Amino acid sequence: MIEEPKLLYEKLVEGVKKAGQCGRPIIVSITSKIKYQDPILFFSACKDEKGTRIFWSDPNQELTLVGVGSELTFETNGTDRFSWVEKKWRKSLQDAIIVQDEPVPGTGPTLLGGFSFDPLKEKTPLWKSFPDVKMNLPKFMLTNHKESSWLTENFFLKATDDPDLITEIAIKERENLFKYGGNASLLHNAYIKEEINPQSWTRIVREATESIKKNELKKVVLARELRIFADKPFSPEHTLSRLHKEQPLSYIFAFESMEDCFIGATPERLAKREKGHVLFTCLAGSMKRGNTAKEDEQLGNDLMNDPKNRQEHQFVVDMIGEVAKKFCKDVCVPDGPVLFKSRHIQHLFTPIAAKATDKSLLTIIEAMHPTPALGGFPKNAGIEKIRQVEELDRGWYASPIGWIDYKGNGEFAAAIRSALLQGSEASLFAGCGIVADSDELSEYEETRIKFQPMLSVLGEEKT
Repeated sequence: MIEEPKLLYEKLVEGVKKAGQCGRPIIVSITSKIKYQDPILFFSACKDEKGTRIFWSDPNQELTLVGVGSELTFETNGTDRFSWVEKKWRKSLQDAIIVQDEPVPGTGPTLLGGFSFDPLKEKTPLWKSFPDVKMNLPKFMLTNHKESSWLTENFFLKATDDPDLITEIAIKERENLFKYGGNASLLHNAYIKEEINPQSWTRIVREATESIKKNELKKVVLARELRIFADKPFSPEHTLSRLHKEQPLSYIFAFESMEDCFIGATPERLAKREKGHVLFTCLAGSMKRGNTAKEDEQLGNDLMNDPKNRQEHQFVVDMIGEVAKKFCKDVCVPDGPVLFKSRHIQHLFTPIAAKATDKSLLTIIEAMHPTPALGGFPKNAGIEKIRQVEELDRGWYASPIGWIDYKGNGEFAAAIRSALLQGSEASLFAGCGIVADSDELSEYEETRIKFQPMLSVLGEEKT
């Protein structure tokens, strides 16, 4: 049951008093177990909070987080964004009042959000709503863990706040959260596609291959954009519902900021920290799925035995393994990859497990980003090459997105297989790892495959 108004009022009084004693605002966070809630319907019902809604679910939907409203937001531009958020978050948690009956993952005060790919890359108006970092402490957060639901209510209180008034408002807002029924919005769009400078992209791939042959770097990931124009505004709710059904083995996410929504289904975990353990995912090397079981098996075997894809994958394993050994202990790296199959594409996959040390999750993510699967190898050479030649403003594409709680636990994934929804227009993003023997036409075809997961959930192409 949701906490009694008396308990809520008592904790708000305590928080206001403590804010006066400390001379700064105080977080009061109360988590209660509630009747099971459908997370997509919950997200859909909170349209009054459009622009602040956040959706996150891990593969198999064992943990789903839905943030609504914004009680405290950390956002800035610049290169020190990871350490900046870390310091701000730790300071905000000092003297926090946290009421929690059960130690359930993803409950209590939790930040949700993400980072840009490269704060030094020239920005364009495309990503004007998304700064280099935006991490949000929601007013309300629904947590679904396995088959149960919890509601976390967060308050950032000043000494001058009125506990009576805040209690009254909170009770009304909470009641309105659960006044919904039926299905998520199922608007169906028809759209036309516009590829952004495809000839220029293939030329850049060809030139990058020559740079690699000259030993300027070993690998670079080059991305491109597909812009689509629909007959009516895209619905984040409908898109989430489709992604939930079509990509059950992926991380499904939606981050609203002002009028825009960054949404997608990524198969690629960066790192997860929970109960003293840290898990990493190495995902690089791609192949389309087959139309039959026999064809699919053959394509998977081709991928497993393809020197180019195995080299790409090993760059990622080596780099992430080094980060794990630097910041964790008892690191376990398998001898070789296996296949990870999603609906439209299959990848080479190697999991890495380790035990946590005193190094924070954000410190680990900063050291990892961008992995060779997202930027290149060596890391700095890959980033610099992307800055020089890539015409795309990546914004949050291929960047770390996820959550971190007050205990330092959390999870971040790489924001690939994604789209930026802007009214009735959307930008989709896809990239490929370029190495010495890459062929620009094959890489172009690979990006077309990688566009498919988002194209399939956004509607149908006009013919």
